[in-house]
Amino acid sequence: LAMSDRDVYLGMALSAAVLLLFVLLYNVIFAVTFDEDFARAAGVNVSFYNTLIAILTAVTIVVGMRIMGSLLISSLIVFPSLTAMRLFSSFRGVVICSGIVSTICFFLGIVISYSLDIPVGASIVVLNLAAFTLFFAAGSLRKYF
Repeated sequence: LAMSDRDVYLGMALSAAVLLLFVLLYNVIFAVTFDEDFARAAGVNVSFYNTLIAILTAVTIVVGMRIMGSLLISSLIVFPSLTAMRLFSSFRGVVICSGIVSTICFFLGIVISYSLDIPVGASIVVLNLAAFTLFFAAGSLRKYF
């Protein structure tokens, strides 16, 4: 990889911070993203949490750009959630499934990249596309059963 040890540790720390904040603030983030009016009526500071969501997204993109490159990061953010939405309709189901799919594709992509000596980002995106295709087929079959 073209990253120094310092970059790897910083990326890990930022990723852990984003994940921790998301887990701790899951209910508020859900309320704000699902229905801002309801969240506001429940006393949630919607503008603060919208800003926090934007910051968490920006940190995720910056960490991803450093690892994968700027052109591939958009597909790495979009593919897992689209994949999960093929089978799950609840917010929680989509979040959990997309996290699992993303993690599996990420680690398998690194292993395949190392084994075949191909670019990491491209292998991860191809695996995400394969996962999307499988979930799309499974979602289509689910309609009939």
